[in-house]
Amino acid sequence: MSKEKSIKKQYKKRGQMAETWSRLKQQPLAVVSLIVVAFVLFLAIFADLLVPYSAAITQNGMEKLLPPFSPGHLLGTDNFGRDILARIIHGARTAMEIGLISAGLSIVVSTILACLCATVGGWLDNIIMRIVDVISCIPQLVLALAICSALGNGIPQLVFALFFTGIPMHTKMVRSVSLTVANMDYVESARALGGKKGYIIYRHIVPNLASVIIINGTAQVSMNIMMGATLGFVGLGVKAPTPEWGTMLSEGMNYMLRNQHMVIIPGLVLAIVALFINSLGDCLRDAMDPQLKGRA
Repeated sequence: MSKEKSIKKQYKKRGQMAETWSRLKQQPLAVVSLIVVAFVLFLAIFADLLVPYSAAITQNGMEKLLPPFSPGHLLGTDNFGRDILARIIHGARTAMEIGLISAGLSIVVSTILACLCATVGGWLDNIIMRIVDVISCIPQLVLALAICSALGNGIPQLVFALFFTGIPMHTKMVRSVSLTVANMDYVESARALGGKKGYIIYRHIVPNLASVIIINGTAQVSMNIMMGATLGFVGLGVKAPTPEWGTMLSEGMNYMLRNQHMVIIPGLVLAIVALFINSLGDCLRDAMDPQLKGRA
């Protein structure tokens, strides 16, 4: 009997995944977004194999400020003679590392806090939400600037700042859905049967928060990439000479009148990556939302 249940469970799981993928393939924007995001992840993972890291950080005074399509430099060079294409590719690794790690940590911590608020409630809910309200009073960028100013430059400091500032928004949004799910009949039945809070959260509440977590998570990733670039632009990002898109923008501002490619190229890359990550999140939310099943 248990074997039959296991087979049915696996079949149901495969069916849900297949249905989500089928709905996702029907959306041209989802396919394009998935290709772009997968390409950026590919660049981030295999950056060292595609372009040597030395090309992104080695200064060459004889090749300063070369325009795009110069021999040996497809996107030109910067004011230090460093290859812009190499810095864009290795900057993708920096951006995805900052965005994914900080957003992932924020999502995990925020989801746990939101589920505790929904299942335990009472004094714990009040304490968590009052702390979240206090943090929310400070604009996210201002708080991130303060944290980076106190901790200094570097990827770990930047990840911590973005992780900490991303907790309030995600906690509030997931909590609002968690409260609804926690009052459903099947959750009440699980409580009546003696289910522990941890089991109820893992088995009943979190699976029903998948669409909310995905859309908030992708939005958080793109937001953290943009904020990381903003902090790099004002000099509070990663340490030099690590390639980073915001730092490239800041360096290019001094040469914008004659060498516009130093600003246009990293700016376009940053905008395109953030746009398609957000678009992928929207399409995934639509594909996984049970209320949209059966619609075109």
